[in-house]
Amino acid sequence: MKEQKDALDILDELRGELENGHGFFSKKPDLDLCLDLCDKLARVLPEAMNEANYVKEKRKEILSNADVVAKNTIRASEERANKLVSESEIIKNAQIASKQIIENAYAQCDNLILRTKAHLDNLFKETENFLCSTLSVVRTNREELRAALTDGERVN
Repeated sequence: MKEQKDALDILDELRGELENGHGFFSKKPDLDLCLDLCDKLARVLPEAMNEANYVKEKRKEILSNADVVAKNTIRASEERANKLVSESEIIKNAQIASKQIIENAYAQCDNLILRTKAHLDNLFKETENFLCSTLSVVRTNREELRAALTDGERVN
């Protein structure tokens, strides 16, 4: 039996219980079950938040690693360019090659940084969409639960 459910599974179960309570001849929602599902959701959401924080922390690490790689690439390119320039027979060719190497290094660095930022933006977008969707479902379920509780008080 799978004890640990993710937030969406819990919300689906809660929605199912609440939807079964709609209509004149339908059974009333099991409020204890609904409250239990809300408790489970409250236990699962911190894990989702931890995952979002992990992605956020990884973003800094990825950008830091990209920066280190970029600096190492530039340093290696500059060292190679300096070596080529120092050789008297190929000074002119070395200058052209060194400029090209440095431009390529900068282009590679720029490309790597842009791809990293785009990837991180996509991860944040997916996380934001998930959290917004989860929040919307929780808000809807709370409203439905409140309506069910209010209807239950009127019947009594």
